[in-house]
Amino acid sequence: MSSGAHPLAKKRQHKGRKPPGPDRAMISWKEKEFHNLVRDMGFLPDWGAQFPTPGSTAMDAPPGYITLYAAFFREGNFRLPMTKFVADVLTNYGLHISQINALGLPCFTHFEFICRVNHVELTFEMLNVFYMVTYTGGFYSFNTRTSGVIPCSSNPPKSLHDWKQKFFTVVVVSSR
Repeated sequence: MSSGAHPLAKKRQHKGRKPPGPDRAMISWKEKEFHNLVRDMGFLPDWGAQFPTPGSTAMDAPPGYITLYAAFFREGNFRLPMTKFVADVLTNYGLHISQINALGLPCFTHFEFICRVNHVELTFEMLNVFYMVTYTGGFYSFNTRTSGVIPCSSNPPKSLHDWKQKFFTVVVVSSR
């Protein structure tokens, strides 16, 4: 080990595990936590929020359901029903909410809050001035552009441990 390296860095490097993607991360949270989230976020019974069965992955949503992650709500400021702006962002990028990294979600939810507070019209094009989509580890995220434009949120979370294992499903509802 080099003398300038942090002593734990080598230990972390040799764990031999890469973060699981949506197809490998098995459920790993308590059902009581799930029920607390449902209660605290005011989920409606019509949304059919379900706690997955043991051994499930995020890819195992039953037909007619989509997977959501607890971190979307706790750290990402995501709420149901989703706002038109969030739906527009996902539609314009051709993404599904369950494909978003929990660290990327706060980029555009915070952007939405800032625009609303300042009475600025929200547009997908304006979001693209500040952020770009990236893909890593099976999920899409949003990073600040390197164009010299200062992003709305200069202090986003840097890591969330085990967020991929804390998922649940809700009924798909079409606005059409």
